[in-house]
Amino acid sequence: MKKIRIDYYTGTGGSKYIAESLSKKLKSSDVCVEVNRIFRDRIRGTDEFPADYYVLIFPVHSFCAPKTIYEWAEHLNGNRCKTAVIAVSGGGNIITNTASRQKTVRLLKKKNFNVIYEDMVRMPNNWMTVPNEKKYSRILSKLPNQIEKIAQTTIAEKRKKKVIYWIDYLIAALGELTKSKTHKFGNGIKVLDSCNGCELCAKNCCSSNIQMEMNLPKFENRCDMCLGCVYNCPQKALQATYGAFQVDKKGYDLCLMLQKSKKI
Repeated sequence: MKKIRIDYYTGTGGSKYIAESLSKKLKSSDVCVEVNRIFRDRIRGTDEFPADYYVLIFPVHSFCAPKTIYEWAEHLNGNRCKTAVIAVSGGGNIITNTASRQKTVRLLKKKNFNVIYEDMVRMPNNWMTVPNEKKYSRILSKLPNQIEKIAQTTIAEKRKKKVIYWIDYLIAALGELTKSKTHKFGNGIKVLDSCNGCELCAKNCCSSNIQMEMNLPKFENRCDMCLGCVYNCPQKALQATYGAFQVDKKGYDLCLMLQKSKKI
């Protein structure tokens, strides 16, 4: 039986939803699937790779992959394992995003992964402006067909590579430069009095940037600015100060979006 491993990085749930939906499709075709969520503090010990096919899923951050993804890729050894790299973005595979996978693919190839498939999945945007119900429902309605196609392509081990526009190499390079400032977003998060010390933000931080001290979250210097801690806090107790304009005050709840889109 073919063994497929899916690793995903998620802040606000988009990559998780895609990974879990893809896993269900693959398992229905009698494929053995292992799904693993990426955390920076779990990078050690990821060298061994017992899989026939590898799928890496991550959101686009500043036109590229999150910093944690690069560190993750550098600690893997693919042994020529066939691989799919799937990026997730609110804009889809538009200009500015077409080079979002290129550095990750390059790192994986250096670690002996045989990258044969690249794709982009569009999810509702969580940066600056969250789409209204009509728009996000339209986006989510297209997901089942796209995930079905990815599953069929994965099983058949077909090759696919997206075209990269030359301008996006420059845009991606500029995006990498902005990542030197993302730690300031984490450092600038204000913990409000409504915090009840539930530890949800610390447990779900992909960059392992949040530690609990005196029953309150403390932010260190490794923030990827995934926005997950701010949007997912059940008490709405985390408030961005540095780069606050990048957070929609209305919030972002993918589970609620999925529920509402099914009713339309």
